Amino acid sequence: MKSVLVLLVTGFMVFGAGLFSQVMAQEAHPALIELGVQFSSLRFSDVHSGGLLTAEFSTTNAFGGRFTFNLSRHFALEAEGNFFPHQTSVGLAMGRVLQGQAGVKAGQRFKHFGLFGKARPGIISISDVFEFTVPRFEKHRGQFFSFDVGGVIEFYPSHRVLTRIDVGDTVIWGLPGGTFTFPTGPRPATHNLQVSAGIGFRLLNPEKSENENKAVAPKPHRLTAGAQFASLNVSIHDRFFGGLSAPFDIRDILTSIGFGGRLTYDVNDHVALEGEGNFFPDSSQTSNRGRSGGRILQGQFGVKVGKRFQRFGLFGKARPGVVSFGRTVKIDRVDTSQAFPIVTLREQRSSYFSTDLGGVLEFYPSRRIVTRFDAGDTLIRYGATRVPISFTTTIENVPPATQHNFQFSAGVGFRF
Repeated sequence: MKSVLVLLVTGFMVFGAGLFSQVMAQEAHPALIELGVQFSSLRFSDVHSGGLLTAEFSTTNAFGGRFTFNLSRHFALEAEGNFFPHQTSVGLAMGRVLQGQAGVKAGQRFKHFGLFGKARPGIISISDVFEFTVPRFEKHRGQFFSFDVGGVIEFYPSHRVLTRIDVGDTVIWGLPGGTFTFPTGPRPATHNLQVSAGIGFRLLNPEKSENENKAVAPKPHRLTAGAQFASLNVSIHDRFFGGLSAPFDIRDILTSIGFGGRLTYDVNDHVALEGEGNFFPDSSQTSNRGRSGGRILQGQFGVKVGKRFQRFGLFGKARPGVVSFGRTVKIDRVDTSQAFPIVTLREQRSSYFSTDLGGVLEFYPSRRIVTRFDAGDTLIRYGATRVPISFTTTIENVPPATQHNFQFSAGVGFRF
């Protein structure tokens, strides 16, 4: 987790350093109050799932809101709340998560952007926490003290609108450890990567800057290079054969946080060609009948079409490409020389055709800077495979399947 956090923070700070050399001239004047909404990904570390299976992480996505009260150009008080709708598992805490953090933000505000640090204590609430009371487990909602510390980069496309990306460590105390098979007591503090991206609106008559009435929309026929963080929800559809009972389907979502880069060429003011690559460093267990798992690589190339206005743009995108999983399982060989066939499996990297369909929202703090939010459906076409059926010697032929996977990304680009 620490290595991923360092990479993300370093990437955004490098972009911040590039901006710093361009826009040292004039500071922006903040409004007294800011209201915002955001998308957030929280990666729980040191997770233990039920039974004998274990995992080192569990990532889940949230939608939330933020309230900021600016004391000055350099200091602000703020509160944030997030709701994580997907069921997640953290030791013996399982269910939907609520998060509330309130604290301070301090840093430097420049003409087109701001760099801040944040320190915000709060609460993590999980709907189903299991506690072992002899001779049974009891379930209740559990609250755990948390502390969010990290960095913030903001961009100011106008005097009323700002975009914001947060990267930090959400420290959580007292999460219950163990499994249903081996319950243990509360764990010490755990460090959990959290990345958020959102839009804010300034209230109470924010003061205009000198360039407020000048058009800043980027000119067409320019090349844009950018970096982003990405969250990919991999849909899981497995089938389990429980001995002599009928098989039953298992459907779930595995969320991965990654980072990547993008290159865009504007054909004109409405159409652009672009390519994007992402790397998701967390290594997950094999799923989807052995066709997904491990570290994920993604590459998409296609078109972006829409309308660019003075300070923002709205676009649709359609980009075919490839999603590659580092840990998939294939049947290596079947030995039929014995009374019962012996199946030998092997692990390998497998790649599948994908199509990224969705929408893009861009903001233009200056002619050279673009902040961007993408949301859409990444369709993955899994190929046919063969898997052994549990507790039998039968080999099942699994047909090809296309699955829908929600993907969100947010980043910063520079025009050349």
